[in-house]
Amino acid sequence: MKATIKVKLYPNNKKIQLLRQSLGNTRFIWNKLLEKQIELYQREKKFIWYFEMCKEITKLRGEHPFLKESSGLVLQQMARKLDFALKNFVKHKDMLDFPRFKRKSRYDGILIYPKDFRLANNAIYLPKIGWVRFKDKIVKKPQWKQIVDTAKQIWVKEDTDGFFAYIQYNKNPELEVSNNKIVGIDVGIKNTLTLSNGDKYSIDKEQIINLVKRAEYLQSIIDTKREINKKKGIRFSRRLEYLRRKRLRILKRIRNIHQDFYYKIINHILNSHEYVAVEDLDLAELIQVEHENEKAEKNIHKYLMYISLGKFFRVLEYKAQLHGRKIIKVEPEDTSKTCSNCGYIFHELKLSDRIFKCPLCGFRIDRDLNAAINILKRAIEILLESLSPSAGQVEYRREMARVRLAYTLNL
Repeated sequence: MKATIKVKLYPNNKKIQLLRQSLGNTRFIWNKLLEKQIELYQREKKFIWYFEMCKEITKLRGEHPFLKESSGLVLQQMARKLDFALKNFVKHKDMLDFPRFKRKSRYDGILIYPKDFRLANNAIYLPKIGWVRFKDKIVKKPQWKQIVDTAKQIWVKEDTDGFFAYIQYNKNPELEVSNNKIVGIDVGIKNTLTLSNGDKYSIDKEQIINLVKRAEYLQSIIDTKREINKKKGIRFSRRLEYLRRKRLRILKRIRNIHQDFYYKIINHILNSHEYVAVEDLDLAELIQVEHENEKAEKNIHKYLMYISLGKFFRVLEYKAQLHGRKIIKVEPEDTSKTCSNCGYIFHELKLSDRIFKCPLCGFRIDRDLNAAINILKRAIEILLESLSPSAGQVEYRREMARVRLAYTLNL
């Protein structure tokens, strides 16, 4: 499978200028190609595709000498991206899918090097840039040799705290020892993750909320200053650029909090369980539940943005493939309202009720833990149905016994 490792680059001033020049050139190529595509479509109702766009790039490099300071392979990647975007537009016929021009102030570009790069223990060679130093502990591990031998692409991106390289390479899944243990995970707002064995993990929402408020405050100042500068005819302001980069640094801190929390928790879960059961959620519909008032709906929407559940599911699937673990997705309907003891569905349960009290059997349990146990039960049913007796009665019975034992151990 394909894996990616991120390392921080330490280019000197000359190479920083070359990298920024290349980022500007890729933006220039994208805009020129898109302009030609629009003109061609208005005139002949058709587009040109990747190979024709590569020919146009060759012509542009002859007309604009500054484009020769960047690798032709990097510029051709913009043609590939535009080709993909146009085919997506043709397929769906939705104007929202049509590619847009990229402005310098809002262009978050990436340099893609598909070949002609080289890797050493403390530096990366990039065409037209040269050797760029980096620092990372990975070079001291046995894994580094595999990365050097199987590296497929290198992406270079400028972030708020410097340049970073993303090395894509082929990695064999690390098949962990089979332990037949299974766990159900319920995601929520109060407790970010609740496991069916009773463990609860919560991200530091207070820190995230404080950072979000600072970012929103800076954005309001930026918007005000931008309007004032527009009236005065000022096109560039150092103060405005400083505030913009300060806000981006705050947003990156929020992303780092999410990444640190989810990576550590997911590694812990996958190291100790072979099967992981989660709800098959449509995150866009999470807020479309019955709320008591509009204020509650707004607060829930904001908290879901703070905890970034989408990142949790993306990292979980990626890490499960990497560790050779299995993800079981179950139907999310009424997992919180179903009694994990007797199976009664308590439809009158409110969102504010944190303790589930079954009116039929009198069972009392934490709401999130109840949902996690129900997710676990549904996953076990799916798992047992997938074990066909035709594969062999003896092996089938042994596997069912192992799964039931795992269920007992988790509870």
